[in-house]
Amino acid sequence: MPYTKKELKKVNFYQKFVNELRSDYLLQVKKLKQDNFRRNGVLYSFEEIQSTNGLDDLDTTSGVYQDVIDKDDIDKMKTVNSNKLNVVTKKSILEKTVDRNIVELATSRFAETLPEDIVDGDNVTSDDFTDKNIYKIVNSQKRLYSDIGVFYADSNILSLKTITKTDLNSIPEGEIIE
Repeated sequence: MPYTKKELKKVNFYQKFVNELRSDYLLQVKKLKQDNFRRNGVLYSFEEIQSTNGLDDLDTTSGVYQDVIDKDDIDKMKTVNSNKLNVVTKKSILEKTVDRNIVELATSRFAETLPEDIVDGDNVTSDDFTDKNIYKIVNSQKRLYSDIGVFYADSNILSLKTITKTDLNSIPEGEIIE
């Protein structure tokens, strides 16, 4: 049966484990304090053990950090960038960096006029008997049914109109109906 947080405060082996972890953590803080909290040019950041917040607003006059770090040490943990960054405007530098000519976006085409006797909502097929594709006309586009089962779920065979291959090819393709 797992312990509650309240019960864990009374469990000796757990409290010993937590105290060892805390001691190791504070030892690491002390070691890095000697080098202004940096190792090999890298600034190390620490968390306050109880709240898991950063040490920026830590009260160093009490608690586990009392004899480990002080306010001056907290200032050493901070870093300030004194380098000014280049300002990039929508001028030639940005145009060289960002290609604003987006060509990979899809463009949808729609038929200006549909073949005679064909309207939106019709199901059509080609008069070419080798072509087994069935399309639904939606917004002046032909949308291919992904398979015959999808067609039968949406319509029936009596609604199917046959048009010439030329007329069918004159209607732009839309998304597949699945």
